[in-house]
Amino acid sequence: MRPKQKTLLWEFETEGGVGPSFLFGTMHVQDQRAFTFLELAKEKILDCSLFALEFDLADAPLAMDASMLQLPNNKTLDQLLSRPVFEKLRRIFLKTVQLDIATFRHFSPMLVANLINERLLSRDMPVSLDEHLWQFARQTGVPTTGIETYAEQMEVLQHISLDYQLKSLVSMGRHFRRHRQQLLHMAKLYESAEIFKLYQAAKRSASGLRGLLLFRRNQIMASRIGQMAREQRLFCAIGAGHLAGGKGVIRLLKQEGFRMRPVAWRGNE
Repeated sequence: MRPKQKTLLWEFETEGGVGPSFLFGTMHVQDQRAFTFLELAKEKILDCSLFALEFDLADAPLAMDASMLQLPNNKTLDQLLSRPVFEKLRRIFLKTVQLDIATFRHFSPMLVANLINERLLSRDMPVSLDEHLWQFARQTGVPTTGIETYAEQMEVLQHISLDYQLKSLVSMGRHFRRHRQQLLHMAKLYESAEIFKLYQAAKRSASGLRGLLLFRRNQIMASRIGQMAREQRLFCAIGAGHLAGGKGVIRLLKQEGFRMRPVAWRGNE
């Protein structure tokens, strides 16, 4: 895999298999820049007999547990943080993204951080890229599935300690300008299909949780993607940060015996 191969879409298959499948890197946002490759993705979805996201969105309402989003034992953010720190964060986020974190003080710091990130990027489209592709597959009669289950994803998040979440939220507020620049930079990298730089950004963002959030999940996803692709032509869409790197899904699928070929798009032809 050469660094100059800038594409978010990869074709892969095995010798004597059922035909080519496709691996597509997404960004879980509603920002228009994430939809740069939409038409190419739709074209390849129609060539396949199964569509897979990281988890099937049809399963989310059945598995959702509101308690997973809330702080334990009726705690609140203003109790877990010192009053001066909480009020400072509240002022910062009110001024920068017009979000009053006091409204969400019963919820996990990770959820609050996600709400803030959503407001930093444009919300040009009605739904995220992932959901748009999922809706397209269902509307065109392509069966959908999940690479992981929703419950599995929630279990991963539960392993992120509350202390780590609190420190991350405080750091976001204290270094808000830098955080915003980093997030906007990732959107630009995605628009340019810079999967290697996105992988590096994902590693930095995961910090001490790389094993939990990236590497372990990459192994699970690559194994399950491989199993599905040996049985039928598959279009799978996962976060672009999971694609590249020595422990990325592209490399892992190669190790499972798949030939990986970058699919050109108009920006890299």
